Amino acid sequence: MQTQSVQWDFTGHRVLVTGGSRGIAAELSYKLAMRGAEVAVNFSAAADSRFGRAEAASSLIERIEADGGRAISVEQDLLLPEGGSSLAEKAQAIAGPIDTLVLSASIQYHVPFLLQTAKDVADQIRINLQANIELLQTLMPPMALSGYGRILAIGSIQEVSPSPEMPVYAMTKAAMKNLVENLAVQSASRGILINNIAPGLIQTDRNAFRRSDPADWDRMQSKANPVGRAGQPDDLTALALHLLSPENTFTTGATIYSTGGGHIPVGTGGYAELVLPQSTEETAKRLEVSPQV
Repeated sequence: MQTQSVQWDFTGHRVLVTGGSRGIAAELSYKLAMRGAEVAVNFSAAADSRFGRAEAASSLIERIEADGGRAISVEQDLLLPEGGSSLAEKAQAIAGPIDTLVLSASIQYHVPFLLQTAKDVADQIRINLQANIELLQTLMPPMALSGYGRILAIGSIQEVSPSPEMPVYAMTKAAMKNLVENLAVQSASRGILINNIAPGLIQTDRNAFRRSDPADWDRMQSKANPVGRAGQPDDLTALALHLLSPENTFTTGATIYSTGGGHIPVGTGGYAELVLPQSTEETAKRLEVSPQV
């Protein structure tokens, strides 16, 4: 197993990661396995194929095992009725009791509100909300009985800054944020901590279509946040690992925005830069330590 430079020991813990074969969740699945977790990677063959990544799950499992980790793939389409319950039962039957859960699977349609069909709406509610509820209702009782559980929802900047392109998606993410807060209050005394990370623009295969024109992508990145770039999946993993780890014994009900500052409201002038009182050279010279006489 590769040597890691940080803490977060997940040895003895079983983790289920929904939508775990691609994007942020795939990187997190790998990092969890490298820290001793037994990881059940949920995937949808249909969804992976739509993104041209039919081998995503098997490739991830091979990568984890090659580097000394332990992981299995669990195929389950969360669009199916009771898909969340079915996934929870499958994962437990294969891997054993699940004490750590990452809710990452989601679907979004870039369609104006008045043009979204009943199926568009139902699909987004089904995967982004209903499947998560089913997973929580199935997996939280054994966590509570054991006195230990860690749960992380992967939310979105759209919880607080909804895009007109994805109104129903934004609604489902806001609903999950509310559910996380509600359940955190109820489950803390049982040893279950549940949190939410809300990413901004992150470079994944989901937004690959936006990168077909590099110049447009560069403009989009520069305007997305004060940092001036899209995040990478790895930008979120350290934060996620801490919230999911046994070392986190106090943080619950939190939503943490990993957006490069993009969630912060700004005026019409856009993102301003810090103004220094003097030039860099003058400031550096003033801070120099004078030699002893």
